[in-house]
Amino acid sequence: MKTGDLAYLRSRQRRGKGRWAHYYRRNGQEISLGVHGLQPTDPRVFAAYCAAHARWEEKPPSAQVPQGGTFAWAVELYQATPEWKAELKPQTRQNREAIYRRYIKAQGKRPLASICRDDLEAALIAKGGHAAVNELKALRPVFAYAHRLKLIPVDPTFGLKMRRPESKGFPTAGADEIAAFQKRWPVGTTERLVFDLALYTGAARADLPRLSRRNVRDGILTYARKKTGTVAEVPIKAELRAVIAGTADIAPAFLLTSLGRPFTAAGLGNFFAEAAIAAGIAARLHGLRKAFCVYWAEQGVSTSLTAAMAGHMTLSEVERYTRAADRRRMVKLLVDQT
Repeated sequence: MKTGDLAYLRSRQRRGKGRWAHYYRRNGQEISLGVHGLQPTDPRVFAAYCAAHARWEEKPPSAQVPQGGTFAWAVELYQATPEWKAELKPQTRQNREAIYRRYIKAQGKRPLASICRDDLEAALIAKGGHAAVNELKALRPVFAYAHRLKLIPVDPTFGLKMRRPESKGFPTAGADEIAAFQKRWPVGTTERLVFDLALYTGAARADLPRLSRRNVRDGILTYARKKTGTVAEVPIKAELRAVIAGTADIAPAFLLTSLGRPFTAAGLGNFFAEAAIAAGIAARLHGLRKAFCVYWAEQGVSTSLTAAMAGHMTLSEVERYTRAADRRRMVKLLVDQT
């Protein structure tokens, strides 16, 4: 796009100096783009214009305009790109916005060119753990974009790595925990309904609130996973059939809050966590999803079929969950043969 096509861009040469100045002018207000001295066709002018336009359109009038050349300014430039607006999922943007707010509060006025690799590495090492990994993932595209625009000569995040701590993830719900929960929350309670649906469908927390009778057809519960779009197909066995039969026919979803509305994913997670604590178990909804995979593995179902039922994109995901079940089945075969 040519700069002349941008409705609110005002570029003019200052008298006697021949030096270009660039502004975002709208409703009688004129805001400096912080890129004076560049030719109007320079991509940095367009990037600064996009950031100013996004601020005007999306932020409150009282939003502070960051000084050109600062870290806060670089973040604003990046957040005006299609990469930020269209290519990242809303939850990813929300998480990274929180990271940017913290960094802007501490270093927002710092000149971008003064931030070096050693500074970033020291800050991230001090943070440590998963937080350091996530912060680097958020900061990397900001500096990479600034480098592509030639705002900085070197990208301080290039080649920088943070080691993600090893984690066993959420614990799989075991037989004792399943029994404990069922004893604490009898059939008829919402807590038990959440538990049974999670256990018998293997659906993830983001998908459980969206399940309803619309997903049932020809004895199979089918849905597209919100996280990946992968289709999951779960056979409706007697246990799951009984659970579905106990839900309201005309309800918009199987799971409803006390106000009769579908849960949000976060709300459902919190609701189940409180129920799990009351039952004295450590497993959460993802632990029931793992238990679903383990159950089918113990029945001798193949990894590929279990992946289809759980809506996993790769077999390795299921193999991690079912490895213990495979070992138990092999030991049992050896015992039976002796």
